[in-house]
Amino acid sequence: MRTMMVTTGLMGPMYSILKANQDWLIDHGVPAHDASYFVGRTYLSVIQDAEFNCQDPTRFDELIKEQTPGGLNEQALQNLEYLGLIEAYRAAMDAMLSRLEGSSDGFIRTSNQE
Repeated sequence: MRTMMVTTGLMGPMYSILKANQDWLIDHGVPAHDASYFVGRTYLSVIQDAEFNCQDPTRFDELIKEQTPGGLNEQALQNLEYLGLIEAYRAAMDAMLSRLEGSSDGFIRTSNQE
């Protein structure tokens, strides 16, 4: 159960992604109300796609593979992977699990912070 709890610890980061998307739209001229509505509705649609048939362990792989080759989504994923986002998520999840297991405080520190 502790391992499964880690997923619930990603709610704040998910909201932060939504906020960053909203802020970016506003910074690029989209009215705040429209940006908030569009981001909320877009991510709702994405989550509904993820929830459909989510008991199939290959579902998320399929969703990734169905991105248009050479399209914006594929490019965004490649850019975020290049920037280390996926590995950063994994490190954050490992740190949360470590905290839940009582073997650390859950914070990730660089060697000069210790």
